[in-house]
Amino acid sequence: MSVVPSYQFSEYFGTDIAKGSEVRGIRHEDLQDLSFSDSSFDLVLSSDVLEHMPRPYDAHREIFRTLKPGGRHIFTVPFYPWEALDEVRASERSGEIEYFGEKLYHGDPVRPGEGVLVWTIFGMEMIVELARIGFVVSYWNIHDPTKGIIGPWSIVFDARKPD
Repeated sequence: MSVVPSYQFSEYFGTDIAKGSEVRGIRHEDLQDLSFSDSSFDLVLSSDVLEHMPRPYDAHREIFRTLKPGGRHIFTVPFYPWEALDEVRASERSGEIEYFGEKLYHGDPVRPGEGVLVWTIFGMEMIVELARIGFVVSYWNIHDPTKGIIGPWSIVFDARKPD
């Protein structure tokens, strides 16, 4: 149970689980096809999640749909600001995964030792796509070792749904 009554959190448990249902007390959601109503949230937070799905822009559209006017999606993803286009590392066609180069996995704090496939590393194309969806996007490259932020490209995005 959440300490903040309006706070919702979720995890993705696979295609065989009904969206919006619970698994061991945790709500199951697929960011690419959310069960929430339109304009449900003031704020959506995600940290290094969107690169782990085959259709990240479907997820962005769903987040936009579920945000209230003026709502924000604050997120991080692997991002190469020096690249014009996204680096699509894998795609899904007819239920099969096609890989473009060596498979890349990131560690998964929810499932230690398993790793999660990286489908996309984002470039400036993401900013354009978010604007097409309707977001107003800002981002910050945060580097402050005194606060434990040590990555060379610790970029935090703020995608706002206009009022």
